[in-house]
Amino acid sequence: MPDTPATATVSLPIPVVVTRHQCPHCRTTRAKKAAAAAHIARCWQNPDARACKTCAHFTPADPDGPYPEHPGWPEQCEAGRSITSGLVTACPGHTTEEPTR
Repeated sequence: MPDTPATATVSLPIPVVVTRHQCPHCRTTRAKKAAAAAHIARCWQNPDARACKTCAHFTPADPDGPYPEHPGWPEQCEAGRSITSGLVTACPGHTTEEPTR
């Protein structure tokens, strides 16, 4: 009995179209729209989230120390907030203006 379309074996990939929801700030994608919206609200690169990475006080990590034995410096907040346990969103000290030194 010849293979019918329902029982025919296929040796080629079958294209599948899926919908992903992408963050406009960091390009991370999520399968569910609600999960993407929740991510956008706390995305570190979203200026409206008032997160560390969009703040003028944020200093990125520097892996190079002053000499080879020095491990370098971690990410830090120049305003004095501790970010050793993770970056912060909704920070009351957030600013996009460069601090005066």
